[in-house]
Amino acid sequence: MRHALCTVPPRVRMGNDSHCVKMRKGSTVLATAALIFALTASAFAEVKFNRDVRPILSDNCFACHGPDAKQRKAKLRLDEREDALKPSESGDVPIVPGKPEQSALVTRIETTDRDETMPPPKSHKQLTAAQKEMLKRWIVEGARYEAHWAYTPPNRPALPTVRNTSWPRNPIDYFILERLEQQGLAPAPPASPAALLRRVSFGVQGLPPSPEEMTAFTAKPHDAGYTTLLERLLSSKQYGEHWARHWMDLVRYADSAGYELDYLFTHAWQYRDWLTKSFAANKRMDRFIQEQIAGDELWTDAKEAGDGVLFLTIGPMRFEGGIQRSKEVQNAWLTDLADTTGAAFLGLTMGCARCHDHKFDPLTQNDYYGLQAIFADSDLKEEREGKGGGANDKRPAFIKVAVRETPGVVQVLRRGEVEMPVRQAPPALPAVLPGGGPLSVEKHPRASLAKWLTAPNNPLTARVLVNRVWQWHFGKGLVRTANDFGHQGEAPSHSELLDWLASELVSSGWNLRHLQRLILESATYRQSSLRSQEALKVDPDNRLLAGFPRRRLESEELRDAMLRATGELNPESFGPPVVPVVEPWALAALRNTNWSPTKDEAQLRRRSLYTVVRRSVKLPFFDAFNSPDNMGSCAGRDCTIVASQALALLNSGDTLTHARALAGRLWREGAGDASKAAGIAWPLVFGRPIEPAEHDSALLFLQAREEEWKKSPPAPTALPTGIADETPMPPARGAAWVEWCIALLNANEFVYVD
Repeated sequence: MRHALCTVPPRVRMGNDSHCVKMRKGSTVLATAALIFALTASAFAEVKFNRDVRPILSDNCFACHGPDAKQRKAKLRLDEREDALKPSESGDVPIVPGKPEQSALVTRIETTDRDETMPPPKSHKQLTAAQKEMLKRWIVEGARYEAHWAYTPPNRPALPTVRNTSWPRNPIDYFILERLEQQGLAPAPPASPAALLRRVSFGVQGLPPSPEEMTAFTAKPHDAGYTTLLERLLSSKQYGEHWARHWMDLVRYADSAGYELDYLFTHAWQYRDWLTKSFAANKRMDRFIQEQIAGDELWTDAKEAGDGVLFLTIGPMRFEGGIQRSKEVQNAWLTDLADTTGAAFLGLTMGCARCHDHKFDPLTQNDYYGLQAIFADSDLKEEREGKGGGANDKRPAFIKVAVRETPGVVQVLRRGEVEMPVRQAPPALPAVLPGGGPLSVEKHPRASLAKWLTAPNNPLTARVLVNRVWQWHFGKGLVRTANDFGHQGEAPSHSELLDWLASELVSSGWNLRHLQRLILESATYRQSSLRSQEALKVDPDNRLLAGFPRRRLESEELRDAMLRATGELNPESFGPPVVPVVEPWALAALRNTNWSPTKDEAQLRRRSLYTVVRRSVKLPFFDAFNSPDNMGSCAGRDCTIVASQALALLNSGDTLTHARALAGRLWREGAGDASKAAGIAWPLVFGRPIEPAEHDSALLFLQAREEEWKKSPPAPTALPTGIADETPMPPARGAAWVEWCIALLNANEFVYVD
């Protein structure tokens, strides 16, 4: 067969080593940004501050000469034009517009004197010749500054003019094609019907298409048939489940508290079910956001809104013997909420302002603790199951939010230390953003935050949201640092498209399904993943999208696809989490050994969404395939390609179990005929018909392996399952079929989309 076992596929680049791409700082992000800008340098004669200059200054200068007043050196500030044109502590003027020869900035970056050069040698940073030339050009042209693109409300741009007017299917394609034509590139041809069906099925539902769906769609793959397919997929419960899983990564979902005791939560699954129902019902995304922040305050009589606000209760909690009213416990909870809210909804690294003013973004400690003070209007209330207590209390806990009669007092903390308060922090929104600053209301500050997040003039929320939707379809966002839209984050690859999508979402009434349709119906999404040699050379990272990006299935998708192929996937939805059986070594880190596997075999075959998520224990199969770190907001899962993944797929007990079940299914449905079984297997596993050469290779493989097994009888655990006594299978043949199914489940075509 042509399917190599877990080899590195062409056109798939290795990720970094972290399990969760959160926020990338420094030279890595800025080097990537520089690559993006280089792609279009020929199209822009004028130096632009945000595109060309800010990345250089942010990476090399702002740590000492940026927003953080306490850490600012020589009273020199370079992130604001007014300050950069004033004499510094030495009397020199850093920037003299139009006169680089009189600008101290130029003098300092060009000198060879180690005591004078900037950046200083101890910073281990050095400007390139191109960066120095860019700064000089900028000063020659007047040293014009621009507001950071993410801090100004998006304006709906006009559609670009393109030469190939026959390619675009909707407005998205005009923005993509404009960039491609600027680089002399053409889009890839359309994907085959089978490839498109598998792509959209996983993208929308997280599940492969059934053979019946494949037959129906490939027979009539016209636009009307595709539109009908999308409506069915986007209206399904499975869509709600898959997109709930995306959001759970973002909001650090888990079914336990984490840390030493890691006691179980008995309430978290209700939030997971609320997510599923919200996505499946196409709830307005502004209300979706508001319910999570203040559903209990805005809709006091709606139970579903109360379930949404459980967002505030599912973070990590370090409690010994239960929730204690202490400064440390309250501070830890408020810190988690400020960090997660800033990252998930605003795409800001608010946590960097906890100990001092942000070094790169105009976010102060007052902003950070003002956000904490908004949440301090509430307490956590806990109910424990059964009897118990003490420092090692292992009883599960149900936690809910209760509004306090008197809001708690939050202090700005020196270096973030509870015992080092500086001053009281009133409830406040980030001052740099429209509508920011201290809140004027005395009651329900969370409700004020919820409304501000979704206000028309908020420049971040809609941008951040549409960027995530794009990322969850294409693997990478238009802004690849999805939790960092600040100065150290990566600039958008298609800034006008990002603003157009954000404007479209808001103008549609925050209709996520409308946004999904636009993306899925676009010619950009429907391209083949086979890019031209010219595109591979000009744009190796595929930021311009001259072809659809290939991606590996996520851990849950991979397990669910195996269950779907075997016919054993239990479609039951909602309810408490399922606890799988695991090897004892996998629980070694669990101090609280409260791990009671679910006894009902049918429950163990439910979608992976319903599998328990413990903070102190990662299930081995999910861990091998980059399950997220749920101690904080996960901006996007990593996609590594490492040997342990091949070992997990080839040798794990889970894969063997699925392969035995698949072999049994093929034996039953193929009536014991290997030729028929091969024809059934390909649509089940790969979502397409088998080719003649593959058919012949499969039969040769089965014949050869059966002969080998006749020499050494297989153990019962190596034989297919689900075979009736009246249709027995010779042991050697059964072992060969199981090996064949293991090979199919290890194939790149199964593990990767496209």
